Amino acid sequence: MMENNKHSNAFFSVKGHPFLTRTPKFSKGTGLENQQFLELSSAEFSAFVAKRDAIHFQQTKAFGDLQQSLGRVPLYFAVKNGADILAAILITLVKVRFGYLAEVHGNPYFSQAFSDNEELITGLTAVLKKRGVLKLVIHSNKKVAQYADDWEKTVACNQDLSDFYTQLGFAEGQLNAFEKDFRYNYGKNLSEFETFDQLQQSFSENALRNIKKAQKFGIVIEELGYDELAEFKKVIDEAGERRNFATRDLAYYQSAFKAYGEQVKFVTAKLNFVNYSATIEKESETLLKAMAKLQSQPENDKNLNKLKQFQAQFASLAKRKKEAVALAQEYGDKDVILAAAQFFIMPNEVLYMFSGMYSQFAQFSAPFLIQANMMRYAFEHKIDFYNFLGVNAPDKSDQGVLKFKQNFKGFIWQSSGNYELPINPLLNKMTEFFKTLVG
Repeated sequence: MMENNKHSNAFFSVKGHPFLTRTPKFSKGTGLENQQFLELSSAEFSAFVAKRDAIHFQQTKAFGDLQQSLGRVPLYFAVKNGADILAAILITLVKVRFGYLAEVHGNPYFSQAFSDNEELITGLTAVLKKRGVLKLVIHSNKKVAQYADDWEKTVACNQDLSDFYTQLGFAEGQLNAFEKDFRYNYGKNLSEFETFDQLQQSFSENALRNIKKAQKFGIVIEELGYDELAEFKKVIDEAGERRNFATRDLAYYQSAFKAYGEQVKFVTAKLNFVNYSATIEKESETLLKAMAKLQSQPENDKNLNKLKQFQAQFASLAKRKKEAVALAQEYGDKDVILAAAQFFIMPNEVLYMFSGMYSQFAQFSAPFLIQANMMRYAFEHKIDFYNFLGVNAPDKSDQGVLKFKQNFKGFIWQSSGNYELPINPLLNKMTEFFKTLVG
């Protein structure tokens, strides 16, 4: 599935920063005397980011606050010309043997002028060396390729990204196992649809059927508050244990909630089984009346076929009613969480993060309704891109996550890798050697 350029511009472009969407063609820089490299306060960095059209959720003050709550040290740097910030970056320091590792998550806010970026990295290198940093790693997350649902490559972009980092002194770094597994992502461009109905009709038939089913059941979508995050963790932990993936502790979710505020949502799908049972009862009564009316009419092939359909539906309802009564007796007259998911909200994209569903409620199709509701939220808030994030690489046998996301008819995209710059080459080599000894 080919996407038009509207997607690229909506998601990856920033006004005045063409490097983010095409081969970089940098100017020689401003050369102004009052241009300088300096450390920013978190408030200065936040004010700069707030003016941008495209924001990476990991290059924000909120992410810095989150990292600080996890025991890391966030630092903000920029190249300024007077009051104007030309290039900026958020790094976090992590303690390692013999010193610190400096990491940049997401895409720094580079300048159109290459010399500004050189000044940023040169100044950063000097500061980090004084702070005992061994190595700087940028976990770049730029789109380098796009694929159709059958893994046919349809777009190649940012092909000169490695050359750009090489010119700044970086080398391509190694990906860890987690990064290798999730170098591929899934996304959908929302800006090409004029109405939400058009957007929803672009989903697969399976998605539309499951969304309609979940709505018919009476499932409601609600956000959790800070004091309810333990309930969110329970859902994620159950899914993690069942599907064998690592989960976060409660403190992480609480820290993310505090740091991101309105820019993070912990969304749940809930169902009251007493109400659900009553809905099935009413549906059964309506069907019985329709069957009685049909039986009073002349007998012909058309009516007989319709009666058989009604009888099959009634048998299915009877089975569901039995299950509903049992669930109502077990859980009582209250809303029960079926599934949950975490989302980050940026001006240019909604990001689908952690999610889980209680396995005993799989038949209710709750995750489909969560996605449909969040896509509606994105569309109504004029957010152009819906980022489903990670899917397994094509050589992996487990493609269940990809298959679920493909129900919403987007595209697969491949992100760029890591770029590394030794700050203290000797100590960095010693650290790498030590790691090989201890495994």
